[in-house]
Amino acid sequence: MITLRGIRLNQRGYILYLTSATVEELKNWFDADRIYPDIWKREKPEGYQRQPDKARFRRIAEYLERKLQIEETILPNTVILNIRQKGTIDFEPFEKSNSKKSIELGNILIYDEGLPFYEVDGQHRVRGLLEAYKDLKEKQSKDFEEIKYYPIPLTIIEGLDRPEEAMQFVVINSMQKKVDPALVLRILHKRYRDKSEKLEIFLKGQPWRLYAVEICDQLNSDPSSPWCDKVIAPGDPRKGRVISEQNFVNSLEPVYSKLDVDTVKGFVPLYWRAIAHLWPECTGDNATKYSLQRTGGIITFHWLFPFIYFKGVSLGNVKLQGFITMLKPISKKFGPSFWKRGGEAKAYTSQAAQKMLVDRMVAATLPGGKEFKLDKLDKSLQATREGKRWELAEKLIPLRLYHLFKQEKVNDIDAGATGVYIFYSFTKQKFYVGRSEKADLKSRLQQHLQNKQNEFHIFNYRLCTEPKEAHDLECALFHLVPNHLLMNKEHPSAFANRECPFCPNQVTD
Repeated sequence: MITLRGIRLNQRGYILYLTSATVEELKNWFDADRIYPDIWKREKPEGYQRQPDKARFRRIAEYLERKLQIEETILPNTVILNIRQKGTIDFEPFEKSNSKKSIELGNILIYDEGLPFYEVDGQHRVRGLLEAYKDLKEKQSKDFEEIKYYPIPLTIIEGLDRPEEAMQFVVINSMQKKVDPALVLRILHKRYRDKSEKLEIFLKGQPWRLYAVEICDQLNSDPSSPWCDKVIAPGDPRKGRVISEQNFVNSLEPVYSKLDVDTVKGFVPLYWRAIAHLWPECTGDNATKYSLQRTGGIITFHWLFPFIYFKGVSLGNVKLQGFITMLKPISKKFGPSFWKRGGEAKAYTSQAAQKMLVDRMVAATLPGGKEFKLDKLDKSLQATREGKRWELAEKLIPLRLYHLFKQEKVNDIDAGATGVYIFYSFTKQKFYVGRSEKADLKSRLQQHLQNKQNEFHIFNYRLCTEPKEAHDLECALFHLVPNHLLMNKEHPSAFANRECPFCPNQVTD
């Protein structure tokens, strides 16, 4: 028999007991097979829960062991258990009550024949607690006694059969409204703004999202910004506003993937002022009539921003007028009629289409303002290894993917890596392709950095598993980029007697 103290209450004929158990009591129940999760398996299709995720309950254990440096290590949510067999729980009230309230305080007596407890909700919390108990005991930590007697709130339901129990699981895990993700970010921003190491468990490797909230606030409250009072913060009414805070934050991912926090904070507001200057009909007070400041438009312009910023840095002009000058060719090609609600921009709602639109915008800033066409792969090479390498090379060319060619970025590359690279010069308005034949990609790029005559400003690269792959990718890039846009017009050299697989009449091994 298990004896607990707690509260009995009646919800529409169902008896619930609100109580608690220590971590050590939970461990003893587990060791005696008195707690049971009804797991779905192929051989047991009537089960309704997934196998517990070890990574999830390990995170809970680390939280409880204070490894995450979070002070308030509490688990206030109740673990929900069910005793399927009716009549196996007795309740001894501490005193008789004539109250009409269906709540009583007393001893809860659970007979062995009613066990096990079936876990309805809280399986990861329970296993996280047991993992912390085990860790601290093995380390003989001074915190072991504390975790040993750590009380866990329990709700014990009496008499649900398996289908009823499974339905409660569904209600708890899918029908109850989750916390607004934008509100979660705001809470974290306020609580842990300067303690990024504490955020990993919540942000899962995306701490930039907190800084994105800050940028959002900055733009949404700045009277000189086209975003002033245009972002729907948690709890705000939609009227007059054009995009949710969550969508605005998400759209900044390609910006933070290439630029540091201070650069984003300093130049994204300037960038949007330049956009408002060139598209006054589509922004600010007119934003609701156009799609430029809606989700599709903002994703597109944030994909474009690193390229525009890198160009400004390379040409020595990252002021407002510089952004206006660089964006002007784009505004002429994609004017107000393009962004009109229901207009041409409507065709660019998918991620693939948005990337295509960014490439068209980038092309508008290049000589002639037209997209250059890439050579097509010979039909005889399609569905071959060489054909796959041609496709990989195609993905290296779009300028929206490039990084600023600086020592800091080169330092990110592992020493001893082999690969292929492609540069673009804003002053010469041309590409340069190359490869590292040996495991020396990093040193090759450093040599180019030191050679100031080349004036390479942005670059992209791909690591290769072998020199032969790097050779084929360089050859593919050489054939893909139009000859008039190449700085190095000499065909890449052969590698170990392997000629270019993309030149006519070449035989590949």
